[in-house]
Amino acid sequence: MVSKELQARIEEYALQSRQGVVEDLKTLVRIPSISHFGADGMPFGKGCAQVLDKALELAQGHGLATQNCGYWYGLAQCGEGDKTIGLFSHLDVVPVGNNWAHDPFDPIEKDGLLIGRGVTDNKNAAVVSMYVMKAFRELGLPLRSKLSLFFGCSEETGMQDIEHFVEEQPMPDFSIVPDTDFPVCHGEKGIYSFQAVCKTPWSRVKELSGGVASNVVPDSAQAVLPPEAALLAEVKATAEKTTGITVAEGPEGLIVSAAGRTAHAARPQAGDNAIKKLLRFLSTLEGLGESDRAICAFAADTIEDCYGEHLGIAFTDEPSGRLTCISGLAHTEEGRLVMGYNIRYSVTHKGELVTAGLEKAFAPGWELRSISDSVPMYLPADDPKVKELCRIYHEVTGKDATPYVIGGGTYARHLQNAVGFGMETDTPTGLPEGHGKAHEPDEAVIIDELLDAIKIYILSILEVDELLHR
Repeated sequence: MVSKELQARIEEYALQSRQGVVEDLKTLVRIPSISHFGADGMPFGKGCAQVLDKALELAQGHGLATQNCGYWYGLAQCGEGDKTIGLFSHLDVVPVGNNWAHDPFDPIEKDGLLIGRGVTDNKNAAVVSMYVMKAFRELGLPLRSKLSLFFGCSEETGMQDIEHFVEEQPMPDFSIVPDTDFPVCHGEKGIYSFQAVCKTPWSRVKELSGGVASNVVPDSAQAVLPPEAALLAEVKATAEKTTGITVAEGPEGLIVSAAGRTAHAARPQAGDNAIKKLLRFLSTLEGLGESDRAICAFAADTIEDCYGEHLGIAFTDEPSGRLTCISGLAHTEEGRLVMGYNIRYSVTHKGELVTAGLEKAFAPGWELRSISDSVPMYLPADDPKVKELCRIYHEVTGKDATPYVIGGGTYARHLQNAVGFGMETDTPTGLPEGHGKAHEPDEAVIIDELLDAIKIYILSILEVDELLHR
């Protein structure tokens, strides 16, 4: 148990770190680091390479030993010992999307918030972890383990970074992944993704596309239709009665656009899927003909609900709840509709059950391809380290510390003895609905909670260090 005197020193350290944390976080947010595999001769593109260089530069400035592992990932380390406690952050961010009130890469402070793409997912973890590690040196805190901070560059686009880490580096004895809500996330649903390709080509639709990433509920989708007067009249008349649909005339034909509301694929209930909205709208147009209408209707049915009910995969369990399913991407390939799906299935189920259900649901008119299955992660809630982290969180914040399971996927699923632990807590206030959270426009973090996180992580590392050496 940490003494009151030591707790007071940690409290003072966190308060004194405020401006440095904010400025370092702004520095990283200013670099657009959307991961593009293999772009610009780098593993994940120029933006991710630049932000990794900057993060390692900041870490060196805080007195940490650093290593750039071929731009696949970076490491910052301190301390010595035969045990290692890992901290895992990622520097890549999801695409910007629409409806930002502020420049996503020009972070601003407003009403106690810091606003910008990546401030909460997940550049805050990189910065706070640096200050946590720095505290052990500056405050002379007792530590028998080595601390190792991982900077990833493809968490949002496949996690090839952590796969390289697992192949090349020794596994930490315990790892904290600050990429979830507080308190402790002790389980993650399985993440299953695939594409469904319609075997029947479009007859009348010239192009259909939507979405920016497979793990984001799309807020926009578009279709290009033949430039025919009768079809234009029907489209305009139907659009006038349909919320979120607009029509324009372009050089290639009639452009039908659908507007929705973005959300993380793990929490699709908060979103409004623009691809589904567009498909459902097109399925009602007599002028498109029976074949195209049927394609649109079937595709819309597959994502009519968020729980896989129309696909026959509506699994659920007690620890993690219901399976969720979205289509986050759609495009036209060689005249055929291609839908990209993202499924989060319950921690006690297996991907084989999902595959069996999908094969039945999409047969015989669709082909399934690019199937990926990241199996669930689950650590019992009564694990001593889980209980200790929950206790510390409650003592620092006074808030409920019941551990939980998520539908999202973090690096924890690739590690051993790992949990998600922060850094999100309260929803930022003063922003419109659908703004402020991870993957949303005007992504925001409460600055005071960054300082609380520093205290929580320092105290947690001290206690985990004790548990590892018993």
